[in-house]
Amino acid sequence: MKELDLCTKGVRLAEKLGATQAEAVALRGRSVSLSIERSSIKGVDEGSFSSFGVRVYIGKSVGISTVTPLEENRVEVAIKKAIELARSSPPDENFVSLPENKEFEEVQGLYDKAIEDLTSEELVSNIRKGISALKDVDKTLDVAGSAELFITERFIVNSLGVERSQKASGLSFGIEALKKGSNGDVGTGFDYFFTRTTKELKFEEVGVNAANKAIKNVGGRRVKSGVYTLVLDERATLETIGGIVGYGANAFYVLQKASYYVNKLGTKVASEQLNVLDDPLYPYGWSSTPFDSEGYPSSKVKLIEKGILMNYITDSYTANALKIENNGHAGRGGLADKPRPRLTNLQIAPGEYKEDELFKDIKQGIYVYDSALSPVEGSSNISSLVDYGFLIEDGEIKYPVKNTMVGSTVFELLQSIEAVGKRTKNEAGRIAPKIRIRDVKVSG
Repeated sequence: MKELDLCTKGVRLAEKLGATQAEAVALRGRSVSLSIERSSIKGVDEGSFSSFGVRVYIGKSVGISTVTPLEENRVEVAIKKAIELARSSPPDENFVSLPENKEFEEVQGLYDKAIEDLTSEELVSNIRKGISALKDVDKTLDVAGSAELFITERFIVNSLGVERSQKASGLSFGIEALKKGSNGDVGTGFDYFFTRTTKELKFEEVGVNAANKAIKNVGGRRVKSGVYTLVLDERATLETIGGIVGYGANAFYVLQKASYYVNKLGTKVASEQLNVLDDPLYPYGWSSTPFDSEGYPSSKVKLIEKGILMNYITDSYTANALKIENNGHAGRGGLADKPRPRLTNLQIAPGEYKEDELFKDIKQGIYVYDSALSPVEGSSNISSLVDYGFLIEDGEIKYPVKNTMVGSTVFELLQSIEAVGKRTKNEAGRIAPKIRIRDVKVSG
């Protein structure tokens, strides 16, 4: 029996056994993963997977059950277990309904047959090219890393008419180089790529980048504690703002009164120079999807516009509970988990500053790259180690820093953005420029 038919059968059986509403999800796919240790490929793990999960509601009480692998004779077992769990669970007064069926917009570039046709031998060959390119820069470098290729098919059916299927593929590669200095100091550097298509494979480029970063990172020094101007590279910008907005604008944490953005819609939470959106419909995007984990149509969401918080990211549960629009951002950690809102392809709009203009007037600053200045979980406070950074003096990048901490709050940090770069970096739909932040407390 086909997966969609199995999901439909599961939903109908759940309703027959007393479920008010039900949802069934099936996954099937193949993955290849490889690890690199001490400059050699150490392991190849290749295999197929399948699973089935069901979520049932009896009134406002929920039960979730999963089975692995997906087999027709195990679906009934999962359904009966979910019904049993729902009957013994307390009601969730915030639950209103699963999502209704609505038309969705297709997204280009989520599946590439060329990725599915890649063999583990071909993947190993590409990884070796990446390692060789790294070693060509400096043969003394030590190397670690990993790669993963996946092809997945997901199927979603619910009792309100949702019936979805989607096939997707992807490939990721990350590599870290380690350089030992003459005085025992160690410099590290890493780089990575992720892609939906074989047209954007960058094994050798990533190897060279990681090597150069490691070499430049040797000789880190402590800096004096004080107030500095920070320049964040594109990845640091994306990860920092993603960490802040991904928690603060998540409607689940807003509903739980745990977010620092509770009651902040329509208010200024950042500099007027900051514009942020999340776009799950971006062609070839790493986290793009035409519909979310509940089968509800995905949509582009403006999060911050000229510093004003415009929207939360929602799923059916949080949208109904907060009485706001469902913008199709439900995600799942696994089939045994309840869906929760999550970011997809975060995109930060470019500004007006050229590259040199971001640096030239800085008397004392730190250039932060490949790092995230993230808030302490559940708090608006930021206390982050700068994993990778360089001192800036009189507009010039000087030397790598070490044991350097940044202290701020989510409001202070984003309000202090004073310049946004013109040029952006686009990594499979995740887009960001460099930014400059004034008056940040740093301890060395």
